[in-house]
Amino acid sequence: MKKSSKPVTSKPAAKKAGRPKGSRNRKGKESELARSKRSDLHWFAKTYLDMDLYPWQVDVLKELNYRESRVALKAANGSGKTSMVAAIAVLWHVISFPDSLVVCTAGVYRQVEAALWPTLKRYVQQLTAGEGFEVTQSGLRFVNGARAIGFSASDPHKAEGWHRQGESNNLLFIVDEAKGIHDDEIFHAVERCQPSRLLMMSSPGAATGFFYDAFTKQRERWETFTVTAYDCPHLTKDWISEQIATYGESSPLIRSMIYGEFMDDSDEGVVLMLKDLEKCLKEPPERKDGMKCAFVDFAAGGDECVFALRVGNEVTVMECWKDRDTNKSIGRLLQLFDIHGVVGDEVYGDEGGLGLPMCDALMEAGFDIHRVNFGGKPFDPRYTNRGAEIWHQAARAIERQDVRLFDDGLLHQQMITRRSDVGRSGKLGVEPKDRMKARGLASPDRADAVLGCIACGGGIGGSWEYYESISRPSLGELYDEAEAIADSMSVPPGMEVGW
Repeated sequence: MKKSSKPVTSKPAAKKAGRPKGSRNRKGKESELARSKRSDLHWFAKTYLDMDLYPWQVDVLKELNYRESRVALKAANGSGKTSMVAAIAVLWHVISFPDSLVVCTAGVYRQVEAALWPTLKRYVQQLTAGEGFEVTQSGLRFVNGARAIGFSASDPHKAEGWHRQGESNNLLFIVDEAKGIHDDEIFHAVERCQPSRLLMMSSPGAATGFFYDAFTKQRERWETFTVTAYDCPHLTKDWISEQIATYGESSPLIRSMIYGEFMDDSDEGVVLMLKDLEKCLKEPPERKDGMKCAFVDFAAGGDECVFALRVGNEVTVMECWKDRDTNKSIGRLLQLFDIHGVVGDEVYGDEGGLGLPMCDALMEAGFDIHRVNFGGKPFDPRYTNRGAEIWHQAARAIERQDVRLFDDGLLHQQMITRRSDVGRSGKLGVEPKDRMKARGLASPDRADAVLGCIACGGGIGGSWEYYESISRPSLGELYDEAEAIADSMSVPPGMEVGW
């Protein structure tokens, strides 16, 4: 990338952070701090905040030091890009260039409001004990007339109308969490402002959009940087290993949050790889006793209704049938519950679509089960929905060989053919069933039920679930609660709680 001017090469004399010894008047005099700041951006943190940066942080700031620079940074989660790159660049710019402007936005506004601005306030206090600065919730002003503002990237018009300002004719534009900006017109509006420096950064999301293009087909226009978790000493090896164990080495989520790579949903991007399934089947773990967990995938007509049961770490039962008469299916389920000795608190079921009336029918029959909304909110916000969370968590349990699987060819085929799906926000999902149908694949009913019983109920693939906080309590829970209330009260004879 051609640069229109060279960076300042003189290194400033080291000095401790302190109060500015003067202030700029309207005739153009600058404070001693502002005059001495004519140092390179990558020295600012050490010179004034006594902070040592990682090598990659120095490299990014060194590139942003150039006027007319265009810098794109994709980094692992928790790398410190906001606090150690964006915040330092903002302070350097407002101190360096009187009457100039810094504009900050993000794909998620809380990144500005809850991450960037609190960091700026902390640095300002460290730098000058607040003297010379005015900091509001989303604004910052220095005594030399320079200012910084933050706004939400929800409307392209909000990104327009900003211009280079001051005698130095400078405008720094920072776009944080760029993967979360789904409207490319916002990026085009930023470019039309013609900032003198532009920093665009994010943890990587889907392999599409303006941010992705900066690293691929538009790469010649940008200085690009990729930062992995291994480049950040504060991210320990134990933490990294824990994330890989949780989500899987081949998971698109790990490629993003650990390796700083864009996610994709290519043909190879399946939720569970064949080699991992085959290894788990050939080398199953030792059988471990434990709690029971059953899962029901409801259906009628052409799709299968499936009941799967896990005992400890082994999927012991999978019953499948087709019946257009939902009443008969309810009767069969009640019979299965009885045969295998499961109670309502040990049974989970997908309440989506036909599942809702069938859950209601079971409740009317006195068997109230845990209702799982596959399209609902996940426990882990890195997934698009609860169904995706179940699939990926159970797949990781199989990959780790933590579970003894039921031997069924169609089940195995369904497990290994569903692809991962990645949204532009970077959340990990699963391939929608209509897209599977377009590829000639049937609804993965057996996999839904088996993976559901693996992941739910304090499952092998996930963490303990506290459904009482997000769904209706069971009849037994209501009865126990009523009894507890009765025990704690002085109840007149004949008015005892009962059913």
